[in-house]
Amino acid sequence: MRSPGSTPINPIVPKEMKELKRVFEQLCYFADKVEAIKRLGVIRETLLECNRPPPNSTRQRDGPVSTSNPERWKSADDPEKGRTMIHLQKEQSELESKLSEIRNRPIQHIRPQDTATALESLGKKATKREVQNMMWEVDEKLDGVLDWDEVYSNFERNIRDSSGLEPATFYHMIQFMMYDHDNNGLVSLDETMNMLYARVGREQMETMITKLFGGDDGAPIKEVGHQGGEIDFERYWEVVVREHQKQFRESDPSKVVAEKTQSKKK
Repeated sequence: MRSPGSTPINPIVPKEMKELKRVFEQLCYFADKVEAIKRLGVIRETLLECNRPPPNSTRQRDGPVSTSNPERWKSADDPEKGRTMIHLQKEQSELESKLSEIRNRPIQHIRPQDTATALESLGKKATKREVQNMMWEVDEKLDGVLDWDEVYSNFERNIRDSSGLEPATFYHMIQFMMYDHDNNGLVSLDETMNMLYARVGREQMETMITKLFGGDDGAPIKEVGHQGGEIDFERYWEVVVREHQKQFRESDPSKVVAEKTQSKKK
């Protein structure tokens, strides 16, 4: 089995390989990790807020209190906040241990519930059958789970495909998550440009960027949000599925199928 650390000869550029590995590792046992990840985010934000000294506080002269030493709060103005920090740091440690255990399981793979949970986190509700179909696109071993070899092969097949024949719904989800470096459920124009430029060059990159971030009629890009503009998964999905279908209709295999269909009608 090819490991995520291997680098075989392939058309995937280094930047894509790095992001593909990251997303694969993120999706492995994602359903088991997602709540702990969310809770850790809340805890870290709360600890940062607790660590922020009150305005005009004399404690500001000594600099902020380290979140790694909440015991110092016991002698501060707000001992209750100190107890809160101690409790949160204990919970943080427990959650990090849980995530470490999951990430270090000997066998890493993506299960149907991981795919479903990932879609839900991106704002897309999928039926059990839709998830099964997505998994089927990738599951060459027909064992119900996806390992690194299968995810890698599916990605490689899709970036090679010029006919639109290759099933691509799982690939579309993976690609979006690769663009979404900070895992906020949005991809920015800057994030997407950097990845696309490395793969297809400037001309094709500009065409795809306009389709994703511009109007459906080819209108100019509207820079809304951070990093030159952002889109969510729903918008991304709408565009890439439409373009995939268009690619198939314009391909030679599609024309052959259409010709055979017409000949049967005569």
